[in-house]
Amino acid sequence: MDDSENREQEIELLSAVYPDILKNRKSETAHFLFFDQSIRLTVDLPNDYPSSAPPRYELSGPSLTRNERIHLENSLNEEFLKNLGMPVLYNWVNMLLEFVTEREGGSNENQDDSMDSRDSQDSLDEEEIPQLDIKHGEVFTDRKSNFQAHLSVVKSKKDVENMLRTLKSNTKIMRATHNIYAYRYTEIKDGRNFPVHDCEDDGETGASSKMLDLMDRMSADNVIVVVTRWYGGIHLGPDRFRHINNLTREILVANGYGKK
Repeated sequence: MDDSENREQEIELLSAVYPDILKNRKSETAHFLFFDQSIRLTVDLPNDYPSSAPPRYELSGPSLTRNERIHLENSLNEEFLKNLGMPVLYNWVNMLLEFVTEREGGSNENQDDSMDSRDSQDSLDEEEIPQLDIKHGEVFTDRKSNFQAHLSVVKSKKDVENMLRTLKSNTKIMRATHNIYAYRYTEIKDGRNFPVHDCEDDGETGASSKMLDLMDRMSADNVIVVVTRWYGGIHLGPDRFRHINNLTREILVANGYGKK
């Protein structure tokens, strides 16, 4: 993939995931990103970005102190140096979102670590999800994208809604790039069994139907599986579907569904 395609895909992804941040386009290469009412990042993407040149940027914000500005600029520069030759704008956005969250009083534990591979590799403890018995798989990492599967028993649409609401009460999960899910359960009406199933891509087109097909082949009933993906700035192509299905299978088998 050449630089032009990389730039186009990165901007398309930002527009899809953070439409409220990427407000408008100043030109073919320059873009405005607004993080709150006072903090703005203006970036210009040179023709040889990301292969060799860094994004040119201007960080503005009347509410920023001198030390905050220096800290943020150093962090942006360090992130670029750690990812030489790769798209970095998405990572920058998430670093600034994390800063805004901290500034507004959010706790470190509940920040969006979605694109920060240092933090998003930490799997969620069972204690972080209250009330429901939600099982969590190990975090799988490929080229800085992190994936984690979650599973719960469900026997009604209300169970499904409660599971999703409870899972997304964790900010790291709620603000992940994708929360793909599929579920199957059997509903009894008038003494008859009615199979109920559905799935949701959450922007990862085609992923959830593959999960649902796998669950059907494994005869996994009365269960929902959610696979959370934190995008790491590098496109994985078809490999992402393989990872999502593998994690779905692993968490189902680990909890007694299907055959090993």
